[in-house]
This record gives sequence, C-alpha cells and structure tokens, in this order.
Amino acid sequence: MGIYVYKAVDPKGKILKGKLEAKDEMEVSTQLAKLGYQPISISFKGEKVPSIFERFLKKGIKKASSQALIVFTRQFATMVKAAVPIVEALGVLAEQAEDASLKEALHQIVRDIEEGFKLSEAMTKHPHIFSQLYVNTVVAGEAGGVLDKVLLRLASVLEEEQETKMGIKSALRYPIMVIIALIAAVVFLSVAVLPTFIKIYQGFKVTLPLPTRIMIFVSNSLRHYWFITIPVLIAIFFLIRFYINTPLGRKQWDNFKFNMPIFGKIYTKIVMLRFASMLNVLYQAGLPILKILDIVKMTIGNVILAKDIEGIKKDVADGKGISGGILASKYFPRMVGYMVSIGEKAGALTTMLDSLCEYYSQEVRNALKNLTSLIEPIMTVVLGAVVMTMALAIFLPMWNLLSIVRRAG
Repeated sequence: MGIYVYKAVDPKGKILKGKLEAKDEMEVSTQLAKLGYQPISISFKGEKVPSIFERFLKKGIKKASSQALIVFTRQFATMVKAAVPIVEALGVLAEQAEDASLKEALHQIVRDIEEGFKLSEAMTKHPHIFSQLYVNTVVAGEAGGVLDKVLLRLASVLEEEQETKMGIKSALRYPIMVIIALIAAVVFLSVAVLPTFIKIYQGFKVTLPLPTRIMIFVSNSLRHYWFITIPVLIAIFFLIRFYINTPLGRKQWDNFKFNMPIFGKIYTKIVMLRFASMLNVLYQAGLPILKILDIVKMTIGNVILAKDIEGIKKDVADGKGISGGILASKYFPRMVGYMVSIGEKAGALTTMLDSLCEYYSQEVRNALKNLTSLIEPIMTVVLGAVVMTMALAIFLPMWNLLSIVRRAG
C-alpha cells in the first residue's frame, strides 16, 4: 500500500486536492469515481509507513494452518471445475472452514468480489494466508481460464511443502528433547548439587581443574547473579535475531545454511525442490518467464539464491535462457542446470521440471528419513561429552585431594 496525491474535479466543477491510501493508481481512480470525482492527475508520494500499533497488530495476525489451506485449495478447484460460481463456491467453503483465520478471510473475499474485485485482487488483501505464489498462480489461472487446473497443481506444491516441514519437525524432535534435558541437568547440578562440593573445595588451598572452575562460574551465575545472567542471555538471543534480520546478517546466515555439516546438503535439496516446484507451477500456469522469476525470487526464502535468480532474470531479459545463469551459480547443483538446459533446447521445459520435482521430492523424503539416524550418533557424543565434563568438574578435585592426602601421609 502507498500514499497517492490526487487532483480531481467534483460534480460542481470545483478542483480538489488530497491524499489517498491505495495499492495502485487504478484503485485511486476507482475510489474517486465512487465519490463522484473526475481525476485530473494522480501521483505516487511514497510507501505508507505503518505505526507501531499497526506493526503489533500485523504480528498478532494468526495465519491459517497449512492443512486448512491445502484442503480449501483442493475443494475450491473441484467446485470451479464443476462450474460452480466463484462467489457461491467461496461462500460454501467459508461456512465449512474450521480454521477461524481462513473463514474470516473467505467471507471478506466474497464481499470484495461482490463489490467488483477480481478473485486474485481480493486474495491480495490477505497476505498472511495467501502468499505471492498463491495469488500470482490464481492471476494466471484467471487470465488463461484454467483456474481449476492451476489450483490443483498449487495444492500439490503446498502438500509437498507441508510434508517436508512435518519430516523436519519429526527428525528434530529427538535432538531438541535431548538438548532440553541437558540444559535442565546442567542447571540442576549447578544449583542443587555443586554448591555442596564448592564448600568442601574452598577449604583447601589448591588450584581447581578447568572443568570445575567453569561449573563454579555457571553455578555462581545462576544462584547469585540470576537477575543479570537471565537478562543477558535473553539480550544475546534477541541481538542474534536482530543481526540475522539485517542485510549482512541475513546474507551470512543464508550462506551458512548451504554449508552446514550434514544439514547443508539436506537444505540444498529442500530449496531446489521449492525452486523447481514454484517454477513449474507458474510456468505451467502460463505466466511470463520474467514475472515467474520475480515471484520465485521473492518467495524462495534465501537472499543468496534470490541474488542468483536476479542474475538469471537479467540473462532472460537479454534474450538468453535460464539454464546459463543456473549453471553459473555455485549454489544450484549442476544437474538442475543441465536438465533445465535440455528442457529449453528440446522445447520440453515442463517435462524436465516435472522430472526435477519428482527427483528432489524423493531425495528430500529419503534425506529426512535418514536424518534421525545421522543425528543420533552426534547427540550421543554431545551427551557423553557434557556428562563427562560435569562428572570431571565434580569428582576430579576430589581425586586430586585424595592424592595430596596420600602423599602427605
């Protein structure tokens, strides 16, 4: 949304000047026409800067669940294919929707369509539910008269992403539980157990081992300076989040995702599946390739890859294919570039994109199945290291003291 400055003539011939908030000049003209004004000039002043309250409300908006959106998309596609009027179909689906956010959005979309908005325009007003990929797919479906077909393809893409997310959550459930247990154990030992040993050790004027000194520092921080330690830890957490959201921090973080041990290869496969799926659904919907690349760039979720996609877009604008830019990127696997190149040369890009989606879909499923077996030995080593460190911190000074006593005797 932006602020537009207009000059218009009212029914009495009086010239008026003012400002309106709208998404484009066409919407400004429509609003002025509803007021009975004839626009003379309309100029863009700038983007609207949301207030703190508006930003807070936006953060508080609850998204519709992925499963609810998938079910809605498939049901809507079926009703469109059966030639049910869009307003009637959306009204029925709104009444049946169990997700409160989706229900409210669908009711508003019905009202907007009845006022003359297109389906895609009405959906644009609910970005917390309908992504840019979703809206632009609907735009292509409306333009080509194949709304039911593109909705079914879109539902398949959404299902694939949902399955991937569930696989990741399932694989990470075990290590998260182990990490929580480790933190709880360290806190319990530091607060309830170690203080007793600290009193014993303080009576002897000996140099304590490094693990013991570390545990004593942790114990004192949690017992005597918790009012400083806890806020500092929280501040560090939010500082890291803030840095990641800066342009430099986001670039470094997104680059790190590709290079993570073990997880980097899995992340690459997931991103390639997302790239191929989005490119495929938008290409089959009939959108212009430059528009497709714009949408993919904005929705891929990685600024490093988005920069490479921008380079691909420039190649296409210069009359080249998209495979050259893909092959030139160090983040795209060579196979992706080769398959896209073959598809372009053979005039069968859709077929190659289908093959890529199928390949990476299977690769992601296999990788997620194997992720637990890869994580278990790592977590076992980490668990053993932490337990050993805590044991040495508690008992190593005691063994040293016994040695001193024996030598003295």
